[in-house]
Amino acid sequence: MALLSTPQRDSWIIGIISLILFVPFIGWVPLFDWDEINFAEAAREMYVTSDYLHVQINYTTFWEKPPFFFWLQVLSMKVFGVSDFAARLPNAWVGGVTLITLYHMGRSIVNVTFGRLWALVYAGSILPHFYFRTGIIDPVFNLFIFLSLYFAFRSIESIGGKTRTYYILAAGIASGMSILTKGPVGLLDFLLVMGVMMIIQRTFWLWRWYEWGLFLFVAALPFMAWLSFELVQHGPFFLVEFIVYQIRLFQTQDAGHGGPFIYHWVVILFGCFPMSFIALRAWNKSVIEGSRAQSFWLWSVVSFFVVLVLFSIVKTKIAHYSSFCYLPLSYLATTVVYRWWNGIEKIRPAMLWSIALFGSVVALVLIAFPIVMTQWETLYPILIPYNKDPFAAANFTAPVYWSGWEACGGALYWILLLSAILYFKRNTMVAIVLLFLSGISFHETVLPTILPKIERYVQGEVIDFYKSKVGEKAYVEVVHFKSYAHLYYTQKAGRSDSTYKKFVERFPADTTPPAFIDWLRYYPTDAPVYFVTKVGREKDLEEDSSFVRIGGQHGYCFYRKK
Repeated sequence: MALLSTPQRDSWIIGIISLILFVPFIGWVPLFDWDEINFAEAAREMYVTSDYLHVQINYTTFWEKPPFFFWLQVLSMKVFGVSDFAARLPNAWVGGVTLITLYHMGRSIVNVTFGRLWALVYAGSILPHFYFRTGIIDPVFNLFIFLSLYFAFRSIESIGGKTRTYYILAAGIASGMSILTKGPVGLLDFLLVMGVMMIIQRTFWLWRWYEWGLFLFVAALPFMAWLSFELVQHGPFFLVEFIVYQIRLFQTQDAGHGGPFIYHWVVILFGCFPMSFIALRAWNKSVIEGSRAQSFWLWSVVSFFVVLVLFSIVKTKIAHYSSFCYLPLSYLATTVVYRWWNGIEKIRPAMLWSIALFGSVVALVLIAFPIVMTQWETLYPILIPYNKDPFAAANFTAPVYWSGWEACGGALYWILLLSAILYFKRNTMVAIVLLFLSGISFHETVLPTILPKIERYVQGEVIDFYKSKVGEKAYVEVVHFKSYAHLYYTQKAGRSDSTYKKFVERFPADTTPPAFIDWLRYYPTDAPVYFVTKVGREKDLEEDSSFVRIGGQHGYCFYRKK
């Protein structure tokens, strides 16, 4: 380490700490429906079919996402096998890359101290840290978009010459990878931010026309190369359905995921604690010093609000859709933390009390919840009349053991938080470290102890059922609800069985899962048929004499065809 420069040494330290923070425990809890299992299943089917350029779910074309993130998961699966750990590992690795990237951005924009604080602020906030432990696409997608905007910012700073061209090329590459990760919305985010910046700066062309041409060519190249192969091999089906899907997300509440306009505003304010609270002080440009820092402040504000407003307009509301906002928000928060760190500004009492109050509420919930659950058998009959959802009510009858010691994670979080609050009067540097260390402790203690038990209530029973069918030649399908878990956890093989071949011969046109379910239900099959549904949706299966219920007590019902 002594032979390394300060940036190199810091990069190694941040990378090692990131692995310690993000990798442990990621395989303890099964993947959650829908998104985690959806993406892992696409990667698993790539893995078992060795068809790495064609995205499939249930061995039919999956048109919602391009393939890059699935490639990362496939590489992980090739090393560690098909597992929950392997499905989540790419994001743990991307977490380290993100923190190192933020460090180097901060070092370039302000100085080394700012870079270190930026990495600490991001790692110590709740949702930004949490997503690096999941198997969803967004951490990779968000990093590419942020890199494209950062390189665009640096190119505009450069008056001309090779440096400016290199930055434009880098912006194009990053934007192209965002498109290959999640689709054209990556380019849309970039163009909207650039458009608003042109309006604010009253400059129609932040880049010259040929620079725009270079950027768009490079940005389109990865996606178009893959799409061209897809069109040649499988026709226009993916392209048509992909476009229809993107339009549906904007116009409808896809799969029931709706919400009010302020949905993402609330998620970011409370989910990104404490950096979201601190960033409220950063909306005044006067808190930033240095021309480059002030310029990037404007880029951060614009990119934050452009994406936030965009996904507030989109009718489909899912929490991680606005997760890109965490990156510019973390820069804004770090500008405030940096001033505290250097004694340029003291934390205001209103800020201190708001952090203490909300953090204490979170801590008390984390402490009280496990203790309450130790008495759940007594409380359940009292509370159940207030629950109008029979499925949720049945979930909480699952046999989950709570010792009460799970509250220790919440207690540690509270101790660190209150210590940080008290230290703001003595030593601001120690206080800042303790504040964000409390957020890190939240994930290192609470998630491994409480989240697995929550998962047992929500889906533990049905995941166990699916796993019991691994290796059995059988058809396992879900009825009256949407899921991907039965595909992933039964390790469903390809559609080469005789029943499916007969089905295709009977219906040679493009088939949909409901049609095949009807075939399994009403026609002879070459293997056992299992149907899974939820409590409250089982009436038609109960009345069907060809099916017998074989299990299910805690929210799910399992049936076998006679």
